[in-house]
Amino acid sequence: MILDPMSLTYLTRVGEPTPEARFREEFERSKHERSAPAAELVEPEQRKAASLLRARVIVSIGRFFARPA
Repeated sequence: MILDPMSLTYLTRVGEPTPEARFREEFERSKHERSAPAAELVEPEQRKAASLLRARVIVSIGRFFARPA
């Protein structure tokens, strides 16, 4: 069942915020939470080691395909 947002205003109690105001508050709160810097999931040393390993694998594959047949 789809209701018009304006009709929901009549269902709220006196002094209670409208559904639009509640949604706006929740949206702003979640936007601030998302913009907060998140903790690093991977340590920088492990990230660097993984990057170097990836580069070595790419070079090895390149050498494999570049060798004469």
